[in-house]
Amino acid sequence: MKFPKTAEDIKNELLNSIDKINVIGDLRIRQLIQILSKIEDRIIVEGIIQVFENEDRIDSIYIDQKYAGIILKKLNPKTNENIELLIIRTLKNWNKSLEELPFWFKDNYGIEIVKKVFDEIENKGISKIESDKLTTMKWFLGIKNS
Repeated sequence: MKFPKTAEDIKNELLNSIDKINVIGDLRIRQLIQILSKIEDRIIVEGIIQVFENEDRIDSIYIDQKYAGIILKKLNPKTNENIELLIIRTLKNWNKSLEELPFWFKDNYGIEIVKKVFDEIENKGISKIESDKLTTMKWFLGIKNS
């Protein structure tokens, strides 16, 4: 495993580690988490967001996002990136079975900002699939529909 220096490196190392799970278990992922603790949060966040928005690995989307979510949960990287942009980037491809991403949004930005941004996104007109996923994120976070 090489030391990731960019968000793309993080995404690639995570996906390569996931591809080796059947051979070596989650050892590489645990090692990656230890390495990531030494990387700037903004780079970690971007790498993880790239995993959530990745549409190239449909057959492994759940497992890819599961481990991306575990990294968010364990490291809780902080960012000042625009939350609306991050939600829009991930909403279309996010697997609704995984709660870590919406909880990370809440932990990083606060519940009030998340509520406000969810409402703003809904009011901009999103697809039925995205609306359904946004409803699921709200449900995970205990946000009532307005």
